[in-house]
Amino acid sequence: MLKRLALLLGATAVALAFVACGDDDGSLTPLSTGTAGTLSTPAGTATPRELKQVTVGSIPILIGAPFFVGIEKGYFAQEGLNLKLERVSGDPDMLVQTAAGNFDIGSGGMGAGVFNAAAAAIQGGREVPFEVVAPLHNEKPPVTTPLVVSKARYDSGELTKVSDLKGKKVSIKARGGLEYWLQRALQSGGLSFGDVTVVTVPFPDVAAALKNKSIDAAMLGEPFTTLGEDNGLVQVLTENFVNGEQPTAVYWNRDWARKNPELAAGFLRAYLKAVADLENGGWTDPAVITILEKYTQVPADVIRRSARPYNDPSGKLNLESLRRQEEFFKAQGLLTYDGQLDYS
Repeated sequence: MLKRLALLLGATAVALAFVACGDDDGSLTPLSTGTAGTLSTPAGTATPRELKQVTVGSIPILIGAPFFVGIEKGYFAQEGLNLKLERVSGDPDMLVQTAAGNFDIGSGGMGAGVFNAAAAAIQGGREVPFEVVAPLHNEKPPVTTPLVVSKARYDSGELTKVSDLKGKKVSIKARGGLEYWLQRALQSGGLSFGDVTVVTVPFPDVAAALKNKSIDAAMLGEPFTTLGEDNGLVQVLTENFVNGEQPTAVYWNRDWARKNPELAAGFLRAYLKAVADLENGGWTDPAVITILEKYTQVPADVIRRSARPYNDPSGKLNLESLRRQEEFFKAQGLLTYDGQLDYS
């Protein structure tokens, strides 16, 4: 059984934090579903096995590759699962939707809200419906979310190094795990989180925001970095500021997993099988690139040239990395508890 990190979200936190997410009209938007509703059985056996729908929160960018590959290669179907992917705007929404039971499984960054919710649950003596079960991705240089500036301002000599960003406005996609990511990028140039003004800008809007100078720099996830470079709008300042960190995770609703232990175990098997495919040449496999193009709507050529995420087919969580993130959020005064969480 995989080693797990129990990070639980208390019922009180759910009630306070619950908000609608998805499209502008508040509805949840399916990204895709499995390609079939039944799983065929060998000739001469019983009728086809009906697949059980499992709702998974996911963002259609490259770090979601294991979901996309697992669906298209039939790995989830082989385990009796029909994955329905739901689009979510950011990490806090993903966590809340999963904890509330609207999603069976979620995926995203590990922000201060996760640690605070875990502490509230532990201190309140409550069992609450949330458990981290596997990494979503790990990072190696060049990272999939580098620190970038406007190409024009870089070429003019105005913003050519990280230290030039002191006192400037820097964007992240949403509050959460990217705050720690920004801290690590700034540290590579002798700055810290408090040296810049942090704002939120969705990845697709970053290139335009840099061009019109509404922001000075941004943490920009792939493939938007490569797209911005292709359009002459984006210049990477630093992309090698971490090596081996785990900024994201896969987690499920505890009540769902308790009621559906076979589906939960099957999900992990299929997920890690897809991870193994990606780590064993998948990122250069034309068939895999075609799958990623379908789910991200990014041209195959751009995907091939984008910095790729990494993962461990064993599903081992990097607890040391999570501890460093917890310490960062504490230093910023963003945590509501003293000491360290007991991850066990």
